[in-house]
Amino acid sequence: MSRITFILSDLHLADGHTILDGFGDVQQAAFEGLLAAACTAGPLGLADDVELIINGDCFDFLATSPFTPEGISDVPMAQAKLRKIIDAHGPFFATLHRFITTPGRHITFITGNHDIELCFEEIRVQIYAAIGIPFDDQRVFFCPTRFYRPMPDVYIEHGNYYDFWNHAMAGLWDEQGNSFNLRPEMITLPVGSHYFQHAAYPISLQYAYFDHVEPSMNSMRQIALLCLLDPKIVMETARLTIQMLSEPHPALMDLAPGDEYVPVKLFEQAMITFFHFHQDMMARKKDWVEPGGSEARERTQAQTMMEHLMLREALTLHEVEAVATICTPATYIMGEDVARGMHAILTHDSSLRYAIAGHTHMVRINPVSISSGTQSYLNTGSWTARMALPAPGEVNKELVEWLKEPDYAHNPLRDVTQFSFALVNSTPGGSSSASLCAWEGGSKGSYRVLA
Repeated sequence: MSRITFILSDLHLADGHTILDGFGDVQQAAFEGLLAAACTAGPLGLADDVELIINGDCFDFLATSPFTPEGISDVPMAQAKLRKIIDAHGPFFATLHRFITTPGRHITFITGNHDIELCFEEIRVQIYAAIGIPFDDQRVFFCPTRFYRPMPDVYIEHGNYYDFWNHAMAGLWDEQGNSFNLRPEMITLPVGSHYFQHAAYPISLQYAYFDHVEPSMNSMRQIALLCLLDPKIVMETARLTIQMLSEPHPALMDLAPGDEYVPVKLFEQAMITFFHFHQDMMARKKDWVEPGGSEARERTQAQTMMEHLMLREALTLHEVEAVATICTPATYIMGEDVARGMHAILTHDSSLRYAIAGHTHMVRINPVSISSGTQSYLNTGSWTARMALPAPGEVNKELVEWLKEPDYAHNPLRDVTQFSFALVNSTPGGSSSASLCAWEGGSKGSYRVLA
């Protein structure tokens, strides 16, 4: 029997009413085209068995209101959020229905940090109903573990387990990724989710491009840029962040009156605030293990220190030059942490050929050589809008003004959105062959192999 598997991630369907909804008309058209191609005659549709795996963050419960200040999610709240998502994305669920009604087609959902609510049975029931099938329909499967192995040599997980801010899913899975509780009634959100809802949500609304630039911009560079663009939002975010400490104290205590409008001084004090927040979270997260161990931690600390010094210097420059320096591409530490975690999975299990993640929103493929052959880590990126980080020569006064008050109807940042996915073929000998691909051309398009 011939078999192919599609793996994609990070669709981020939300309520359709804010810039934070990652799944618009162009995403829907590409999704329809990909799934239609998997159901008709052609290279993607000829297989007897076709599995669509959505590897986390399909639904964005995190960006959909209501929120609670306690950093928790419960069943009634999750159901209210999902109703909004379903109402905003009827065509998405209709596309899933058409896909699974084709013989031999089935879907697997893996949980991510934005849709941890998939662990609630009541949410799964709601999704089955939205697709238009009974709750016990075997064509749709919600993976109960942190990882999924559709084939013996393929390992898949979302990737947030290797991200400090989004690592902990207290009470859901053990350290091996197996389920503690198949029917939770309440979930404690990871600290990154709590921080987003409690402190950072206004930044994401006003400056949504932070979550969409390619390559990704880390939080320290975002703070540095906001010290130039919007000092008030930096001060308010610092104030809200301090409230999350075990022993809260006034934020920006050493910032003299008037210095909040001196970017380098505001940056120095804001970074002290966020350093205290990080240290407090470190003390609470007893189960955190740095991907790559102490050597990686020391390397990251040195890199962070050098970057901090560079940003301080940049903030003393003229505004345009400062923005150009801050926007210079740099190593995305979270992306490296996820890569190290997935590399470790491969090196600890020689039977695996591929380890596949999402979460970072950046497409990536790394060969990992071991004595028995070659293994590869693949990241499927995101289907959300992606914008090219401006090159130094592209930064001018007009762009700086746009960064202060973004108007997405007139966006000067180059569109680099890709509808990327991993395509895995099972060979006659029982092994797997995987490629990173991108769907192009909307509902009538085709796919292109990236690597």
